[in-house]
Amino acid sequence: MKIKSHPFSELPFSNLFRDYTEQKSEILNFFDVHPFSHEDLKKRAKEFTFSTDRDKVADLLKVFNSKFSPSEKTLSNIDKLRDPSTLAVVTGQQMVLYGGPLFTVFKTLTAIQLAEQYESELGKPVVPVFWLADEDHDIEEISGINLFSRDDVKKCSVSFNQPGKRVSEYTLDEVIQELETCVKEGIIETDFSQDLWNILESSYSKNHSVDQAFGLMLQKLFGRYGLILTGSNDISIKNLTKSTLTQSVAKADDIFDRLKENTKKLEKAGYKGQVYLNNSNLFYIDDRGFRVKVEYDGDVWFIDNSDKRWNSNELINEIDKSPNRFSPNVFLRPVLQDKLLPTLSYVAGPGEIAYYAQMNGVYDYFDQSMPQIMPRFSGTFIESSVDRIFQKLPFSPADYNKRIEDLESDYIDQTDQPDLEKIFGDWKQRIDALTVEKKSVIGEIDPTLKNTAGKASSTYFSELDKLKGKLYKSLKQQEKTQMERIYKIQTNLYPNGNLQEREIAFIYYLNKYGTDLFDELLISLENHKSDTHKLIYL
Repeated sequence: MKIKSHPFSELPFSNLFRDYTEQKSEILNFFDVHPFSHEDLKKRAKEFTFSTDRDKVADLLKVFNSKFSPSEKTLSNIDKLRDPSTLAVVTGQQMVLYGGPLFTVFKTLTAIQLAEQYESELGKPVVPVFWLADEDHDIEEISGINLFSRDDVKKCSVSFNQPGKRVSEYTLDEVIQELETCVKEGIIETDFSQDLWNILESSYSKNHSVDQAFGLMLQKLFGRYGLILTGSNDISIKNLTKSTLTQSVAKADDIFDRLKENTKKLEKAGYKGQVYLNNSNLFYIDDRGFRVKVEYDGDVWFIDNSDKRWNSNELINEIDKSPNRFSPNVFLRPVLQDKLLPTLSYVAGPGEIAYYAQMNGVYDYFDQSMPQIMPRFSGTFIESSVDRIFQKLPFSPADYNKRIEDLESDYIDQTDQPDLEKIFGDWKQRIDALTVEKKSVIGEIDPTLKNTAGKASSTYFSELDKLKGKLYKSLKQQEKTQMERIYKIQTNLYPNGNLQEREIAFIYYLNKYGTDLFDELLISLENHKSDTHKLIYL
């Protein structure tokens, strides 16, 4: 496996993310610990404090992980959390069926790699943790995956009944057979297919919930590295961390003002806020089990279209009494996460880095400090069938993010074929010159027909454009093989017009290259940092 670095600046990432990975001061000013700074990391580790009872954390995590058949190393890492010196590298993601797109794996591998690296550098235990987004209620976002099927992209998706509940509360019995059938029809059978299906079928059993299936799969793939799983849709974990929820009520105005101020500063620095701001950062679980937004007008907390109304003290008491009826939003979830875990570093995707920038200073209202925010590995797999034809075309990987029509025209323009632009440009130039000359002659004969003579040349130009288009089409047909290669590469690198890592399910590659593919990738990434995109040659 060969890996080459490719600059983010040539790829479709936000300016904020590009600047962050290039460590530009304009964006680093929104973070307490700079990425890739060894000195900042050592300072963070030295000054780190953690107020939550570690024994309780370890006990709860053992129970939480028990439903995922944890490895011995995972259980050992949970016990390490009892040690006051132990720190964690955390990442997390939505629990997309069958594991989701490639970036889920890239996040996990980054966390595992950093935990090992930081443990060596700091001389203290550091464990990798994956935070399951078990309180997310957008069931549609986790219900489908994309696969390569020949040279096209095939989508396999299912529908759950009664959308609106937290995704971890759905079982797979109503959808898993449909999904399995679609995937099996979409991918070819290989020497590795049976190993993959052993993992999938034992994890994604019809009797399992969405979170249990996702966690079982992660343990089967990464348990050997001691990966700990956790989440917040758990009554015991909520009881331990409910002070985060109550503090978000007590400090609501201050938190909103800080978020608003940071967002304005981001915009002034030339960036955009990732998340729309709201006075409330809480959701409520209603009697149907649906996760609904808690609103706040500065005086009263309420649920739209219901009789639920609280003043701040009443809401704090309600949270204290029934914490699992309440759920954090995107700003509050990281704080709750770091209340439960001794987080040294959080491995984030581009969007997460943007909302962490909005959160600068919010941790202060919870007597916590923001961890290091480390970009996840970003990568594109280059299969041998694609690599072979790269050399036959004059484009870089970044070029394939253009429209297919533009790529085809660019190819024609760069070949030894006749230069149609020059041919027709000269032709039109001569006609222009001749038209000017003849318009004068016609004007002398009959001034009223002078403009008509100009229109005649416009009509001629229109016909020339049609002819040029037909010639381009003829050249494209002559270069049909090359056009097919361009399409194949573009579809592989930018499926659905998006980066491969955001679109294609990682199980596609496990089926084709073996279930130990990501173990090999972790070894290959050993001396790489996540400050550039990786081209990974399989």
